[in-house]
Amino acid sequence: MGWIKAFLSLKDFIELAVILVEHPGGGSEKKENAIQIVHRMIDENGISMPLPTNVLDVLIGISIDLFVAWMNTNFWKEAK
Repeated sequence: MGWIKAFLSLKDFIELAVILVEHPGGGSEKKENAIQIVHRMIDENGISMPLPTNVLDVLIGISIDLFVAWMNTNFWKEAK
């Protein structure tokens, strides 16, 4: 059951990190900054993820891309 809480926290950390780094342009730099923020939040909250770091980074990266795509479609859309 602890891994479920860990992944729910990870989801929240990813969403917060994406929002914190958001500004026009610099997509890959923002993504790397968001990944580093997520790692710091994991460490500072004493969360042990049940995945190797390289696998976790891939999961975080994919999750960032999906969340940004959703935000672009539903929240950050430009007025027409």
